[in-house]
Formats: sequence, structure tokens, C-alpha cells
Amino acid sequence: MTEEQKNIDNPSFVEATGKSVEKALKKALKIMGTSINNVEVEIENTGQKGIFGVFGAKNAKVRIRRKEDNSEVEEIAEEIARIILHSLGVNYRLFTETMDDSTYINIETVGVDGLLIGRKGDTLNSLQHLVGRIVSKRLGGYRRITLDVGGYLKNRYNIIRKKARKAAERAKKTGKDVGLEPMKSSERRIAHLELANEENISTYTVGSGELRKVFITRFRGGTKGRKPDKRS
Repeated sequence: MTEEQKNIDNPSFVEATGKSVEKALKKALKIMGTSINNVEVEIENTGQKGIFGVFGAKNAKVRIRRKEDNSEVEEIAEEIARIILHSLGVNYRLFTETMDDSTYINIETVGVDGLLIGRKGDTLNSLQHLVGRIVSKRLGGYRRITLDVGGYLKNRYNIIRKKARKAAERAKKTGKDVGLEPMKSSERRIAHLELANEENISTYTVGSGELRKVFITRFRGGTKGRKPDKRS
């Protein structure tokens, strides 16, 4: 059974492959039976034509998810965050919004941001994982939650976006692959998404473990870079 066929029983989420991103997306939309306006699109792999269009060729891969009303997600996420913060004896304010394809919750405290963020964001990452897991379990399906404290993650993501843009410009000028610093998976995802629609640019990931590096490569001679685009 193909990957696309497996997804037929779960119409809220579909992955599909094709010779190009456009063909993969068209296939995914057909499987789900909907239009582009009703879904969120994630490009997992932009594909690779290979030598002479044959050797080393790799299909593009996309993932689509039905757009949903985030009000229920926000309500549950806020409830869980309040329970955690109350247990810690923290005075706080919560602000919620939809950002990209996730529900973004920012916690503002008085003087204890560092406690909730932790070293290099480790504590915040654990809190986000916990809240996300509980929300997804309650709603019976995966929901992407971004839990932030004092705008720490939003600022960090903006820095990553700027670095990714600069790296893309450098790759275009030099024709050489440009690597970013080792990052967590959530941060690598921001870099990939930032350049997903950048003309003549593709991205891929190198390394093992949690801290891997995103590389930016320029398409050469009308074809994509020699290394595959891995969105992780």
C-alpha cells in the first residue's frame, strides 16, 4: 500500500509525492478532496531531478492538513498552562494568537522568565512538549502548539529567519552551500519554512541527534542542488 493510500482513511491529514511540488500538492488535494484554500501546506522535500533527469532523481513530497478552528485548541492550551503556572506560584498573563500553522501562547511574568525558559530554552521546550501532548490527546489528533515566555521564541525565530535569508543570498552569490548553526528540530523547521518558496534555493539537513545543521544550496543549471532537501 502506498503512503498516499494509507492517508485516505484520515482525511484531515495527507502526504503525497510527485515529480514536482506542484504535482505532489495536486495529488494530495485530490486524495483529501478539497482545495488549496482549505488546507495548510508543508513542503517536506522539493525533489531532485538528478543527472540527465534520471540518475539520483528524487520525488518532491508535501504534507497538507485541513485548516481548523483554533478556538478549542487555545482554550485547552490556556487551561493547562494556567494549571502549571499556578502550581509554580507564578504571577502571569497569557496572550494567544495563531502564528504560521500553530497556536502561539505567550506567557508574560514578573521577574521569573528565566525560570520558565531554562538554559538555552530547555525548560520551555519541555513545557511546550507537555502542553502540546495533552492538547493533542484531548482533541484526538496532533495539534501544533508554540509555547513562549516573554517573546523569547518569537525573537529567536526572527533571528533564524534573518540568518536563513542572509545564508540564501550568500549561496546565490557564491554558488556554494551555506550552513547555519546546529539547531533544535523546531528551529530547523523555521529555517526550512522561511526559504520554502525562495527562487533557486533549496535546503537540507546534515548531522545526527537533536542538534543538526540546516544547509542552504543554490539550484545549479536549472536543476536542484546535489543533496536532498530534508525538512527536519
